[in-house]
Amino acid sequence: MPAETILVPQDYTLEPVLAFAAAIHQTPPADEYIVDFQTPRYLTPFGMLYASHAIHSFIDAHPTAKFTPINYENHYAGHMGFFQACGFDVGKAPGEAAGSDRYLPITILPVAELQAEARSQMIGEGKVIEARSQELAKVLTHQSTGALVDMLTYSLREMIRNVVEHSQSPFVAYCAQYQPHKKQAEIGILDVGVGIRSSLSKNPHLTLESDRDALNLALMPGISGKMFKGVVRNAYDYDPWQNSGYGLYAVSRLCGLGGKFLIGSGDSALSLKPEEKKYHPIQHQGVLLRLNLCSKDIKTLNTVLAQIMREGDARAKELTGLDHIEASTASRMLSSKFMRK
Repeated sequence: MPAETILVPQDYTLEPVLAFAAAIHQTPPADEYIVDFQTPRYLTPFGMLYASHAIHSFIDAHPTAKFTPINYENHYAGHMGFFQACGFDVGKAPGEAAGSDRYLPITILPVAELQAEARSQMIGEGKVIEARSQELAKVLTHQSTGALVDMLTYSLREMIRNVVEHSQSPFVAYCAQYQPHKKQAEIGILDVGVGIRSSLSKNPHLTLESDRDALNLALMPGISGKMFKGVVRNAYDYDPWQNSGYGLYAVSRLCGLGGKFLIGSGDSALSLKPEEKKYHPIQHQGVLLRLNLCSKDIKTLNTVLAQIMREGDARAKELTGLDHIEASTASRMLSSKFMRK
């Protein structure tokens, strides 16, 4: 049986990487695979993170086959841990590079490590995640304070918390890069947990017929798989955000202020930017996130978040009391908020 060649895209922007990750599963069976990394023209944090995950997953699914990488000389990708994240002994391991004021390499953070740290310090997991997120934000921006540090800290915290509290994934993986001349940061995050549809299915008031439905509902304020009408809240919960269903909503709205946002799970991904809302076919067990954040027009995060939460409260009240919340309702709300009229 002749060897099959897997062509990794040269462009690691959103569309080519999503297409590659879906197409790799259709590669014909073979005893040997040549993974051709070609010469990348444009590398992005999300692109490297998701492409490496797709390749690694394909290798794991073919344990008896031989895999040979070629054209893997790109120094930056190797430094970021890309090739080792794919499954090849080339370059640095994920998380090995120290990072800098411009980037965070591909990092695979075990949930058990976060939980052990919380136990050793005798504090809640949320506080450990908060501290980790702030540390990562400061490294990425090379600043100790400011709107971008606050924005990144908040975004990272909410995304990592979703993994720890809802996904049942053994790890959270991320990669990030900051462009100071644009005051923009891109963050890619993924897990391999139960996925959004399964998580939200615990809420009896939601009508979920597809992964696309789940994506629309997950971005609505107050929508959660753990907190809903009829559930008694813990009166001693120190964190008012705990399982409130506002995390993804607020982060997606932050990205909508001059940036972009993507969320994917199961067989569907949803990308949002001010002028476009688009669905993409994918195959991913767990959750994918891509955050493009821009802080050049934001003075203080608290002011912006306060406005977002006021809007969220108004939206949540529209949904309050409904016996069943349809994904079509959520989709209409989403379009009116993200797409310019």
